[in-house]
Amino acid sequence: MSASGGTPRSPVATIRGVDAAQIPPPPSGHARSLAGLDLAGAPPPFVRAEAAREVVVVVSRSRTAAREIVLERCAADGVPVVVRPSGGGAVVLAPGVVAASAVLAADPAVRFPEPYFRRCCGAVAAALAAVGVEGVAMRGISDLCLGDRKIAGSSLRLAGGRVLFQVSVLVEPNLGLLDRYLRHPSREPEYRAGRGHREFVTSVRLAGFAATVGDVVAAVDEFLRTAARA
Repeated sequence: MSASGGTPRSPVATIRGVDAAQIPPPPSGHARSLAGLDLAGAPPPFVRAEAAREVVVVVSRSRTAAREIVLERCAADGVPVVVRPSGGGAVVLAPGVVAASAVLAADPAVRFPEPYFRRCCGAVAAALAAVGVEGVAMRGISDLCLGDRKIAGSSLRLAGGRVLFQVSVLVEPNLGLLDRYLRHPSREPEYRAGRGHREFVTSVRLAGFAATVGDVVAAVDEFLRTAARA
C-alpha cells in the first residue's frame, strides 16, 4: 500500500543501473492500461475492470524492481515491466487474471488508507461472492484470501483529494509465472510465514469455483462502481 503523493517514476527510471540485457521491452497500451498508468489524475468516480490479455509484471513505485523481479527472465521472454502509480508489491498480470482500478473522491476527514482498503476490498469480496466464490476475506493489509491462500492483492494511492485503488484477482492464470518472474518479496504479511509463491496463492479455478474471467470482470466492475460512488 502507499499513501504518498508525487509523480510516479517511469519504468525506465526504475530499472536504470542494471545490465542492458536485463531491461525488459516497453509496455503495450494494454499493459499500461492494466497498470493504471493513465489514472493518477483521473477525476472520480471512475472504474475500469478488464481481463489481462498478455503477460506483464507490475511493481509499485515504492519498491526496487531489481530486488522484486527477475528482470533478466522478463527481458529474455519479452515481458514488459510497468511501474504502477499505487503502492504494494510486485505482481504478474497474465491471461486468467482480472485487473481493476477505481478512482474515488477522498474524504478530507480520512487521512489513512485503511478505511478505503476496507471499502474497496469489501466490494471485491462481495463481487466474488455474487459469482459464487464464497468465503473470501481480507488478510494482512489488503489481501483477499480463501483460508490462508491469497486470491487477490490490492494497492492504493491517496493524493490530491483522490484515492486510486488497484486490485488483481487470480481467476485461472498460470501460477508458474510467479516463480519465473518474481523473487521472494522484500516485505510480506505475517500470515504468509515465508511461504513460496505457489504455496501462498490460489485461484478461483484451483479453489474449485466455476466463475469465469468474464463473470469476475462484470461483477468487480459493478461492485466497485457502487463503492466508488458511495
